[in-house]
Amino acid sequence: ILLLNRLGMTFFHLLNCAALTCAPFVITYKCTILTEYSSFWRCVHAGIFYVLTQLIKLLILATFFPTSTDTSGGALGGILSLSKASVDLLDLVGIYLIMSQMESDASGSRQIKFMVAGMGWASAEAVLTRTLHLWFGARGNEFDWKYVQLCYETNLLLMQHLTTAALVWMWSRQNLGRRLGPVVTLVLFFTSYKPLILDYIRLIFSFSAWGILGVNTVVTVTVAVFCMYTYVSLTRVANGVSHK
Repeated sequence: ILLLNRLGMTFFHLLNCAALTCAPFVITYKCTILTEYSSFWRCVHAGIFYVLTQLIKLLILATFFPTSTDTSGGALGGILSLSKASVDLLDLVGIYLIMSQMESDASGSRQIKFMVAGMGWASAEAVLTRTLHLWFGARGNEFDWKYVQLCYETNLLLMQHLTTAALVWMWSRQNLGRRLGPVVTLVLFFTSYKPLILDYIRLIFSFSAWGILGVNTVVTVTVAVFCMYTYVSLTRVANGVSHK
């Protein structure tokens, strides 16, 4: 009986983690323009681009940054960490290529492009980097908060990738303007280097897992708010509405 109860508890924990991970993706797909344009296979196509991009990144890391390299401390270690993080800039290229491959869809073309790119990118990352970890870890005999944190972090990744895709789309617009152009470019670079920045913040301030997750939440939401404000401003200009 105790064994059955333990198995039931671990299975219930697994279901909770699966719901916490998958529910935001389902809600985002069902409650946005993605459903209206039947974009499931487009999201799958974006996920394939994600896989190809990660393979290229792994090839670059394995070729130019062998695992035997000593990166422990010092200026050299910082430079190597920055160089490795720079490989993540290829994600921006991959997202841009996804949107450039998509055909225009009338009035919804602006939003559908970056929604498909962000949703497909985030979904592919969640499946490839979270599924096995949760399946073998969340079914353990003991409850561990790290799996709840992992699920919550996946939700942040969904918001981050949707934001990044929107920023890439805005960066490619000709009507972005001289004032917003450099700012959007700077934010895009910041999102690419955000994991490295968070690692240094954790080391410098000795944050716990929950603490750095809170910092990640604040940063992700702040960038998302900036992105939403910039997108609304651009759409108003495109529609000929004066913006004070």
